[in-house]
Amino acid sequence: MKCLAAVSLAVSCQVAQAGVIVQATAISASHPDFGGSYALVNQINQSGLSAGYVAGVTDFDSFVASTTHNGALALNSGFSVGPFGSFSYDLGAVYNIDAIGLWATANTGSVLNFNLYADSDNDFSNGNSGLLGGFTALGSNYTTADPGQAFTFGDVSTRYVHMEILTTDGGAQPGLGEVVFRTATVVPEPEPLALFAAGLIPVCLRLRRKA
Repeated sequence: MKCLAAVSLAVSCQVAQAGVIVQATAISASHPDFGGSYALVNQINQSGLSAGYVAGVTDFDSFVASTTHNGALALNSGFSVGPFGSFSYDLGAVYNIDAIGLWATANTGSVLNFNLYADSDNDFSNGNSGLLGGFTALGSNYTTADPGQAFTFGDVSTRYVHMEILTTDGGAQPGLGEVVFRTATVVPEPEPLALFAAGLIPVCLRLRRKA
């Protein structure tokens, strides 16, 4: 039984805590990165947030509800060169996600209406993306403290998420202050620990028969 318990623990270590923040590891767009002080990476690097988070640890709901973003300054928001097009977020691994959190930018062009899609190959143009839903964000209040906004959808296992931009608050260059995701569990991959744990199962069974 102790051996089987060790196997269970080893496998469970591959599963992430529910309801925590997933930080995208990369972002791209259907149109060129605006670059400079308004590079797209500013959407996923925590710049401008009133507090920091630890990916895989920080609770998504409480963080989005209590944290504001200063989008009135350069370096704090990420834009692409319009027309609107889409943003694509790479989570770095396959996660089971069920929400997106975002902060508007105080620069004209903050995303308002958008569709979200899950995708397995990060190619939004090939028609393989699955629609997660349509959403309406609030534009900036044009202060240094834009609140976080959370939007939920059905659980989906994916590595890539596309945001199709439908409208902005008026600017031709679409952008946002910050974007995060909420996860329930990470989809386990055959990592060394999991493989080791699986290999222990027949050993445990043989020892049990001998006993």
